[in-house]
Amino acid sequence: MARKTTIKKSPEDKLVDAALELAASKPWPRVNMEEIAKAADISLLEAYSVAPCRAELVSKIIERFDRAVLSGDDPSLAEESRRDRLFDAVMRRLEAMKPHRSALKSMTMGMATEIDTTILTGIKMLSSAKWMLRVSGIPADGPIGFLRAKALLAVYVVTVKEFIRDESEDLSVTMSVLDKNLKRAGRIFG
Repeated sequence: MARKTTIKKSPEDKLVDAALELAASKPWPRVNMEEIAKAADISLLEAYSVAPCRAELVSKIIERFDRAVLSGDDPSLAEESRRDRLFDAVMRRLEAMKPHRSALKSMTMGMATEIDTTILTGIKMLSSAKWMLRVSGIPADGPIGFLRAKALLAVYVVTVKEFIRDESEDLSVTMSVLDKNLKRAGRIFG
């Protein structure tokens, strides 16, 4: 008889999963850390150890999508243009985000009233932009790297706004917006 193997989730994964689930079911400003910890079936101490505040928890969610971008790197794209590799990296992120679209919409709308979360999210997303550049083979360090990351972040924000509204299964509208804006910013990516 074969044994059923269960993968034990880390407290971080449990907390992130619970936050995304709760944000999908109600407005993000009405979701608190106690409720998230309870839904994750972890203690407040464990929740605090992972994310001492909601801003840190949003950071953990962003990191999950960063890992999806980095783990899905496709070596067969090595001969493609930088823009094509960057397009692929952003789309990997959006594909990972797709099951959580309603949660992300709730969080995005709700963060407008949370200054600490907005600031930390901005800093974290700039870091994410640098990782998407790096995985695409585009230098992301120094002053030019900083400008590239800011340009990519601007493209990403416009794309995510469309992504949240895009109901198509293949994200065709989102891909079109991403492609158009990457072309516009093309020279900065080298």
